[in-house]
Amino acid sequence: MDSRDNRTVALIKSLETKNRFYALVTPESGIRNAETVERIPEDLLLGIAYPCLEDGLNDFAVIRTTFETLDYFPEDDPVRDEMMEIISDARGNLTRRLKELRDRIRSNTAIFLGTDYNEFKSYALDMAIGRGYPRRNLDSMMKLNVFSMVAQEGGSDGNADVYRYEFAVPIDPNILKETPARDFIVLLFEDVLHSVLDDANYTGRFMFDKNVFQKFIAVMFVNYATTDPMFYGINRQDYAVSADKDMDQTPLYVAIRKEITEIEERKLSEGNSAPSMFTSPFSPPVPSTSLYPTAISAPSPDDGENSGFMMFGDSIDLPAEIKNEEALMGSITSLCSAAKLLLRKNDPDTERFARLILTDAVRLVDELKRLHILPPQAINPGLSD
Repeated sequence: MDSRDNRTVALIKSLETKNRFYALVTPESGIRNAETVERIPEDLLLGIAYPCLEDGLNDFAVIRTTFETLDYFPEDDPVRDEMMEIISDARGNLTRRLKELRDRIRSNTAIFLGTDYNEFKSYALDMAIGRGYPRRNLDSMMKLNVFSMVAQEGGSDGNADVYRYEFAVPIDPNILKETPARDFIVLLFEDVLHSVLDDANYTGRFMFDKNVFQKFIAVMFVNYATTDPMFYGINRQDYAVSADKDMDQTPLYVAIRKEITEIEERKLSEGNSAPSMFTSPFSPPVPSTSLYPTAISAPSPDDGENSGFMMFGDSIDLPAEIKNEEALMGSITSLCSAAKLLLRKNDPDTERFARLILTDAVRLVDELKRLHILPPQAINPGLSD
């Protein structure tokens, strides 16, 4: 490490997009670790590692549980309109998150730390145009039931036991194979964003799960599979990220500093700081029609070219803390969202009960972190920004 480099690692949250990224910051910048800023400076090279993608799970949890709760109210109940406001707010958060991730990855100013981009592309291709991936394995490793439930509720044709990532706009498999790895990852985020923005996916929980949530979880899963576990941030010495704790010598922060520094040096030596010139099929103007063949058929399970069907499923072993976050935080986040909606009411008693719910939720999440059931970087949904 250059002794003249006085920068330190900071986990920074953007108030504008709600995203969190790692970066090397100078003392003069005024940015401290675990701090929220109005907007993350454009000139910072950002590192994507846990919890950068996981933060979006809170918005997904709000939308999914709100859809489930809507079923308990008749169509003419005014409460339904208020609950749709919750969904709209969470959808707006998701849109801002995904746009920033897409744009930063495209401009090469945000980079997945400890991740092999070529492996990322290879595994994602296998899930999209290869043999797919067993739904029960995805649910098991991500501690969910969404993949199997979508197949059961939707009456899927073909092999319902296998999940295939389906792009919202069909793309020629040959184009996908030839797309550079970073551009391919940008394309994945563009596709998830396209699905988030599609009103047709908000007619109920099933359509949202099928066309939006499954995709995001699949991208997260591939990211886990192709990332050095060091960047999961679940080493006991990494507990717990805060502005009041010296994190510089923790395993996670040492690895992040080393990785970002090496990326900076590589970008300088290779002159690789220019943004991608790749044209997304989701962005106007529409690219050449060669991207949209009249028929696309996935390779047969016996196709030797895509023989990686279980190539990463047996090797990835997600830490329990990461699994627990999705399993536990969904209901807590939904309760907090409902309580924050109640705070808008001009009624002292209602506001008092809402604040009580939020206070107890904060205590519950803090206790789950203390017991190492939740990872330290998990957002506490009871806290305000």
